[in-house]
Amino acid sequence: YIPGAIDHHWHKPMFVTVGDTVDVWDYNRSAPLSSFEWGCERVITSRFNPAETALLASTAVDRSVGLYDLRGNAPIRKVILKLRSNGICWNPMRPMNFTVANEDCSLYTFDMRKLSAATYRHWDHVMAVLDVDYAPNGQEFVSA
Repeated sequence: YIPGAIDHHWHKPMFVTVGDTVDVWDYNRSAPLSSFEWGCERVITSRFNPAETALLASTAVDRSVGLYDLRGNAPIRKVILKLRSNGICWNPMRPMNFTVANEDCSLYTFDMRKLSAATYRHWDHVMAVLDVDYAPNGQEFVSA
């Protein structure tokens, strides 16, 4: 198993790795606490929500963005975009909002309660956006 990305939980001694599946690990165990699979070939990245610490978001090569809940040990929702998303980040001050870095030279901000359409599109990158991260105040982000 070769993980493609890793993210640490904000408060608990656990972390998430992605590859063929989304696996949530405890420091003291050699097997994952939870393993999520949604029928995609490979998951690109996954991030813990800083405020709602039981929520995870991930992007995959099948152009999907998936949401997972550790309390129910199950996937919540999945949305398919036109092109692949390379990175994802939760807004630290608005815990229901996250932004994805997409191959179409744009970033899309979503409200997880209404995934039917992005709440905002940030464009004008000259190449595919590879990653995104928020400032601690949640009002600014940086993209690459």
